[in-house]
Amino acid sequence: MSMIEQYQAVLVFLLVGVAMVVSPMLMLALVRPNKPSVAKSIPYECGMDPVGDANVCFDLRFYTDALIFVVFDVEAVFMFPWAKVFTAYAKEGQSGFVLTEGLIFVGILLLGLIYVWAKGDIDWVKSLSEGRGVVRREGLVPTLPAIEIDAADAEPLPEFEAEPVIAAATAPATSHADHH
Repeated sequence: MSMIEQYQAVLVFLLVGVAMVVSPMLMLALVRPNKPSVAKSIPYECGMDPVGDANVCFDLRFYTDALIFVVFDVEAVFMFPWAKVFTAYAKEGQSGFVLTEGLIFVGILLLGLIYVWAKGDIDWVKSLSEGRGVVRREGLVPTLPAIEIDAADAEPLPEFEAEPVIAAATAPATSHADHH
Protein backbone atom coordinates (compact mmCIF):
# COMPACT_ATOMS: atom_id res chain seq x y z
CA MET A 1 0.00 0.00 0.00
CA SER A 2 1.46 3.32 -1.03
CA MET A 3 1.66 6.44 1.12
CA ILE A 4 -1.17 8.13 -0.80
CA GLU A 5 -3.49 5.16 -0.28
CA GLN A 6 -2.82 5.35 3.47
CA TYR A 7 -3.71 9.04 3.51
CA GLN A 8 -6.84 8.31 1.47
CA ALA A 9 -8.04 5.99 4.23
CA VAL A 10 -7.44 8.73 6.79
CA LEU A 11 -9.27 11.25 4.59
CA VAL A 12 -12.26 8.91 4.18
CA PHE A 13 -12.31 8.31 7.95
CA LEU A 14 -12.19 12.07 8.58
CA LEU A 15 -14.98 12.80 6.09
CA VAL A 16 -17.22 10.09 7.55
CA GLY A 17 -16.61 11.49 11.05
CA VAL A 18 -17.46 15.04 9.96
CA ALA A 19 -20.56 13.79 8.12
CA MET A 20 -21.73 11.94 11.24
CA VAL A 21 -21.56 15.19 13.20
CA VAL A 22 -22.87 17.64 10.61
CA SER A 23 -25.70 15.60 9.05
CA PRO A 24 -27.83 15.28 12.22
CA MET A 25 -27.36 19.00 12.87
CA LEU A 26 -28.54 19.87 9.36
CA MET A 27 -31.49 17.47 9.53
CA LEU A 28 -32.59 18.91 12.87
CA ALA A 29 -32.26 22.47 11.55
CA LEU A 30 -34.67 21.57 8.75
CA VAL A 31 -37.17 19.61 10.86
CA ARG A 32 -37.36 21.41 14.20
CA PRO A 33 -40.06 24.04 14.80
CA ASN A 34 -38.99 27.66 15.05
CA LYS A 35 -41.22 29.48 17.54
CA PRO A 36 -39.26 32.33 19.15
CA SER A 37 -40.77 34.01 22.20
CA VAL A 38 -39.79 36.43 24.93
CA ALA A 39 -39.71 33.64 27.52
CA LYS A 40 -37.24 31.65 25.39
CA SER A 41 -34.93 34.62 24.91
CA ILE A 42 -34.27 35.32 28.59
CA PRO A 43 -31.24 33.58 30.11
CA TYR A 44 -32.03 30.39 32.00
CA GLU A 45 -30.56 30.04 35.46
CA CYS A 46 -31.73 27.05 37.49
CA GLY A 47 -35.39 27.64 36.73
CA MET A 48 -35.40 31.12 38.24
CA ASP A 49 -36.09 34.33 36.38
CA PRO A 50 -32.90 36.39 36.15
CA VAL A 51 -32.93 39.46 38.37
CA GLY A 52 -30.42 42.29 38.22
CA ASP A 53 -27.20 42.68 36.30
CA ALA A 54 -25.38 39.68 34.84
CA ASN A 55 -21.98 41.13 35.79
CA VAL A 56 -21.95 40.04 39.42
CA CYS A 57 -18.91 38.95 41.36
CA PHE A 58 -19.05 35.25 42.20
CA ASP A 59 -17.20 33.99 45.21
CA LEU A 60 -14.19 31.95 44.11
CA ARG A 61 -14.87 29.38 46.82
CA PHE A 62 -17.37 27.73 44.45
CA TYR A 63 -14.68 27.19 41.84
CA THR A 64 -11.93 26.12 44.25
CA ASP A 65 -14.20 23.64 45.98
CA ALA A 66 -15.35 22.25 42.63
CA LEU A 67 -11.76 21.90 41.38
CA ILE A 68 -10.63 20.25 44.60
CA PHE A 69 -13.55 17.83 44.35
CA VAL A 70 -12.76 16.97 40.74
CA VAL A 71 -9.06 16.41 41.48
CA PHE A 72 -9.68 14.09 44.42
CA ASP A 73 -12.60 12.36 42.71
CA VAL A 74 -10.62 11.58 39.56
CA GLU A 75 -7.65 10.40 41.60
CA ALA A 76 -9.92 8.17 43.68
CA VAL A 77 -11.22 6.59 40.45
CA PHE A 78 -7.67 5.40 39.77
CA MET A 79 -8.02 3.12 42.79
CA PHE A 80 -10.38 0.80 40.88
CA PRO A 81 -7.83 -0.33 38.27
CA TRP A 82 -5.24 -0.57 41.05
CA ALA A 83 -7.56 -2.89 42.99
CA LYS A 84 -7.95 -5.09 39.90
CA VAL A 85 -4.16 -5.32 39.46
CA PHE A 86 -3.71 -5.93 43.21
CA THR A 87 -6.21 -8.80 43.08
CA ALA A 88 -4.39 -10.37 40.13
CA TYR A 89 -1.02 -10.14 41.88
CA ALA A 90 -2.49 -11.35 45.20
CA LYS A 91 -3.59 -14.58 43.48
CA GLU A 92 0.03 -15.16 42.50
CA GLY A 93 1.30 -14.26 45.97
CA GLN A 94 3.18 -11.16 44.73
CA SER A 95 1.01 -8.40 46.13
CA GLY A 96 3.68 -6.65 48.23
CA PHE A 97 4.99 -4.30 45.51
CA VAL A 98 1.49 -3.42 44.26
CA LEU A 99 0.33 -2.77 47.83
CA THR A 100 3.30 -0.46 48.37
CA GLU A 101 2.49 1.47 45.19
CA GLY A 102 -1.15 1.82 46.27
CA LEU A 103 -0.15 3.04 49.72
CA ILE A 104 2.24 5.60 48.18
CA PHE A 105 -0.58 6.84 45.91
CA VAL A 106 -3.02 7.14 48.82
CA GLY A 107 -0.28 8.84 50.87
CA ILE A 108 0.20 11.45 48.15
CA LEU A 109 -3.58 12.01 48.06
CA LEU A 110 -3.58 12.36 51.85
CA LEU A 111 -0.72 14.88 51.73
CA GLY A 112 -2.64 16.89 49.12
CA LEU A 113 -5.75 16.84 51.26
CA ILE A 114 -3.81 17.93 54.34
CA TYR A 115 -2.21 20.77 52.34
CA VAL A 116 -5.57 22.02 51.02
CA TRP A 117 -7.11 21.72 54.46
CA ALA A 118 -4.23 23.55 56.18
CA LYS A 119 -4.33 26.28 53.55
CA GLY A 120 -8.01 26.81 54.39
CA ASP A 121 -9.42 26.13 50.94
CA ILE A 122 -11.90 23.57 52.25
CA ASP A 123 -13.39 25.93 54.84
CA TRP A 124 -16.68 27.10 53.42
CA VAL A 125 -17.24 29.96 55.84
CA LYS A 126 -14.25 32.28 55.99
CA SER A 127 -14.04 35.44 57.99
CA LEU A 128 -13.55 38.75 56.23
CA SER A 129 -10.24 39.31 57.97
CA GLU A 130 -8.68 36.23 56.33
CA GLY A 131 -9.48 37.30 52.78
CA ARG A 132 -6.99 38.68 50.31
CA GLY A 133 -7.31 42.31 49.35
CA VAL A 134 -8.73 43.22 52.73
CA VAL A 135 -7.74 46.62 54.06
CA ARG A 136 -6.57 46.41 57.69
CA ARG A 137 -6.32 49.52 59.85
CA GLU A 138 -5.47 49.67 63.52
CA GLY A 139 -8.63 49.72 65.63
CA LEU A 140 -11.00 49.32 62.68
CA VAL A 141 -12.96 46.36 61.43
CA PRO A 142 -11.45 44.98 58.19
CA THR A 143 -13.29 46.10 55.07
CA LEU A 144 -13.00 45.31 51.42
CA PRO A 145 -11.19 47.86 49.25
CA ALA A 146 -13.41 50.62 47.94
CA ILE A 147 -14.31 50.56 44.27
CA GLU A 148 -14.25 53.96 42.65
CA ILE A 149 -17.27 54.63 40.42
CA ASP A 150 -17.53 57.74 38.30
CA ALA A 151 -20.96 59.26 38.89
CA ALA A 152 -21.23 60.21 35.20
CA ASP A 153 -20.72 56.60 34.08
CA ALA A 154 -22.91 55.02 36.76
CA GLU A 155 -26.25 53.77 35.54
CA PRO A 156 -29.15 53.27 37.92
CA LEU A 157 -30.34 49.70 38.27
CA PRO A 158 -33.42 49.07 36.16
CA GLU A 159 -36.71 48.45 37.85
CA PHE A 160 -37.66 44.80 37.55
CA GLU A 161 -41.17 43.57 37.94
CA ALA A 162 -41.35 39.81 38.23
CA GLU A 163 -45.14 39.61 38.22
CA PRO A 164 -45.75 40.58 34.53
CA VAL A 165 -43.03 38.17 33.35
CA ILE A 166 -44.47 35.33 35.41
CA ALA A 167 -48.01 36.21 34.36
CA ALA A 168 -47.00 36.28 30.69
CA ALA A 169 -45.22 32.95 30.98
CA THR A 170 -48.15 31.24 32.73
CA ALA A 171 -50.97 32.83 30.70
CA PRO A 172 -52.78 30.53 28.29
CA ALA A 173 -51.80 30.96 24.66
CA THR A 174 -54.27 32.94 22.56
CA SER A 175 -54.51 33.04 18.81
CA HIS A 176 -54.95 36.09 16.59
CA ALA A 177 -58.53 35.06 15.96
CA ASP A 178 -59.35 35.61 19.66
CA HIS A 179 -58.25 39.26 19.47
CA HIS A 180 -60.44 40.24 16.51
